[in-house]
Amino acid sequence: MSRFSLLIFLLPLVCLGALAQAEPIQFSSVGGNKLLIELYTSEGCSSCPPAERFLNRLGERPDLWRTYVPVAFHVDYWNRLGWRDRFSKPAYSQRQRRYAELDYLDSVYTPGFVVNGREWRRGWFRKDPPPAQAGIGELRLRVEDGEVSAHYDAGAGNYRLYLALLGMGLQTEISAGENRGRSALHDFVVLGFVTADSADGHWQLPMPRAEETGAESYALAAWVGRGEDPTPLQVVGGPLPAGGVPYGAP
Repeated sequence: MSRFSLLIFLLPLVCLGALAQAEPIQFSSVGGNKLLIELYTSEGCSSCPPAERFLNRLGERPDLWRTYVPVAFHVDYWNRLGWRDRFSKPAYSQRQRRYAELDYLDSVYTPGFVVNGREWRRGWFRKDPPPAQAGIGELRLRVEDGEVSAHYDAGAGNYRLYLALLGMGLQTEISAGENRGRSALHDFVVLGFVTADSADGHWQLPMPRAEETGAESYALAAWVGRGEDPTPLQVVGGPLPAGGVPYGAP
């Protein structure tokens, strides 16, 4: 058999294999209460590396995703210190400011932790996060062919779905600013973030786009809030399949 003939023979098998691997990914809040742990951080902040190490260590815990859903929002308000954080977005800074406007934070600062919508400040790097409280309703997600179907079972209401595409094992050599000369290793970095409103708890929307790629692996975090209040009512999350850039990335 010639090489060309062999290629023609194998190509359908490769395509069939790819189709077989493209199975839907499903996440559900059933099976236990979860904590959304938000870290507001910046590569230009000299006091942020210990907080990021704490968040990274959550990836070693056996109850990751079952109890903890960590996300790292890189804010943009420290970019003026001489180093532009490539993961930073104005929308992430605005989310933190919204917590402060609602008096859920004393002030806007980094590193700043928010756990299930409330400030978590005292001794954050010396102890475990507080225990999860019972969530409201049930949140289910299905990811297939780059589309997300979400269902929140808590009756009618003014709901907002938040989807965060997370990157793991991202590394930056910082050559300027307060952290000049440091090598930063980031996990749970929000690389893409979308929101959508619903009155009946049903959504159909594309996966967030990752504007920065090159992560060792990816995960998806999702939560539901009510209206303009960013406090999560229910949270889910988990890893995305290994092998290449996830749906939504360029």
